Amino acid sequence: MIIEDLWKYYGDELVFREVTATIGPADRIGLVGANGVGKTTLLRILAGNLSHDRGRLSCPGGYTVGFLEQLPPGEGGTLEEFLKEPFAAQIELEQSLRQLEQKLASLEPGPALEEALGRYSRLRDRFEHGGGYDYLVQINQVLAGLGFADEDLPRPLSSFSGGEQMRISLARLLLDRPSLLILDEPTNHLDLEATRWLESFLAGYPRAFIVVSHDRYFLDRIAQEIWELHGGRLYRYKGNYSQYLPQRELRLAQLEESLERQQEERARMEAFIQKFKAGTRSRQAKSMEKKLARLPELERVLDDPSMTIRFEPKRRSGEKVAVLEDVGKAFGDKEVLRGISAEVRRGERIALLGPNGSGKTTLLKILAGKLEFQGAVRWGAGVELGYFSQQISFDPENTVLEELYGEHRLELGVLRSVLARFLFRGEDVFKQTTMLSGGERNRLALAKLLLHRPNVLLLDEPTNHLDIFAREALERALAEFSGTIIFVSHDRYFISKLATKVWALEAGRLREYAGGYEAYEQARAIQAAERGAKGPKPAAEKPRRPSAKSREQLKLLEEEIVALEERVAELEAALASPELYQDESQSVPVIQEYQEMQARLAEKYAAWECLVEAQEEE
Repeated sequence: MIIEDLWKYYGDELVFREVTATIGPADRIGLVGANGVGKTTLLRILAGNLSHDRGRLSCPGGYTVGFLEQLPPGEGGTLEEFLKEPFAAQIELEQSLRQLEQKLASLEPGPALEEALGRYSRLRDRFEHGGGYDYLVQINQVLAGLGFADEDLPRPLSSFSGGEQMRISLARLLLDRPSLLILDEPTNHLDLEATRWLESFLAGYPRAFIVVSHDRYFLDRIAQEIWELHGGRLYRYKGNYSQYLPQRELRLAQLEESLERQQEERARMEAFIQKFKAGTRSRQAKSMEKKLARLPELERVLDDPSMTIRFEPKRRSGEKVAVLEDVGKAFGDKEVLRGISAEVRRGERIALLGPNGSGKTTLLKILAGKLEFQGAVRWGAGVELGYFSQQISFDPENTVLEELYGEHRLELGVLRSVLARFLFRGEDVFKQTTMLSGGERNRLALAKLLLHRPNVLLLDEPTNHLDIFAREALERALAEFSGTIIFVSHDRYFISKLATKVWALEAGRLREYAGGYEAYEQARAIQAAERGAKGPKPAAEKPRRPSAKSREQLKLLEEEIVALEERVAELEAALASPELYQDESQSVPVIQEYQEMQARLAEKYAAWECLVEAQEEE
């Protein structure tokens, strides 16, 4: 895709200008910038979902663009039907092959059979050239990677939650495999395992992609080029996010130096003109005026807005902050947490990790006193809690300033000063809370939390909706905080910067890892290697031993299934050979045997399932 001199306005407001770039067939681009600079606007223009005011986009013939919409995938049909749509042509070929196989089995030797065999050969060649049954592998890989199970396939799309529907939209887009894949914050609804999987998928993606993300860890692993929207212009840097940072600093320093030199030159020229414009050197002065008029205007690039915050507790807590004793929680029949015991010491910064639905938010709510539970949580001396929740609620009648004043009855000048540190400046403080963006809501909630001055912070996804600059400011403030922090986050860069300990929730249990995020990852890698060496873990409860007779029946049945599977594989290899169909006396028996073997194998599979179920009931 070639991008030439793109400009975009919203009314009289310029969003960006003179955006020029080329996206190669396998480019891996990360797009960054502060909230509100126009990143999503640019993506929507590239996807063809929004018009630009000036400039041109051009693509080669057959070029396809896929854009991850922040919308649910639709209400009709099942998950399986939705994910199979990109493979409609391949599935149609498969159905035609099955129908033709049935027809071949019923035909007598002769011209009709010969014609049908030729058609079957051509169809099978097309089917194999299109990937054969690889589409089923692709669907299973994407499903498992994004946290879905086989049992989800027959479910209607409308039965999934909002977060699940966003993951379904992502799954479908990855299966579409467009020439240019455009992803706007794709990790927003993914847990750590799914994010890792997406990283590995994009690492092997054979075509171009451009990704907007505030996840710096993610950008370090998937991007080979960083585009930054800054001051209404696009700047391009080679490398990943960590490689982009020093390049950006160098560019800004060079620009500042050039601006200072130009200002000095301009001042010197203006002084010369003023001194000699009416004297004997007026000709040189006029020449200097023309030169001054031609001097290019260098724009001073303003730094991106950044929060300047500091969390200062009112007083120090005791050394022992909290003790958790056999904490458990169930919602109906579903046990989320069980037998959790742990201790928290002053100054620790604990990252609470685990897959979606593992109970991280539930445990934070229990610690914050928002949920009833089994067991006990004993807080130490002098503990004062501050809780940041994902469910941020404000009075819809309030402005930003009124919301802060309603909770903290301080002088308006003090409140405005605090809000300015959270980037609410000028008229922003009079915005209705109902009009705030996700990032603005987070910043206001953090401002309210800061003024309470707690010495223990419980933070549930505090970086959600914050841009990179706001995340870095929050990181600095929390790293300098002298109290204790227990936090949930999917931002691995944020976790890596802050965590001194990891609590991992696995199947309702809590496992503690000393050290930061890197130590946790190393420990997980060692555990995975040990599991691989030892084989699968035994079941938690020992199953009842089946009778000797049923064990023998199962063994014989499994041997029959293996033999049938081997014969089916041999027949499939034979059917894939074009030479087979040159002699109908050879091809017809092979086709007939193949159909017979498939039918027998289906019967054996069904018998095996019945026998296993019967053994479980013994």
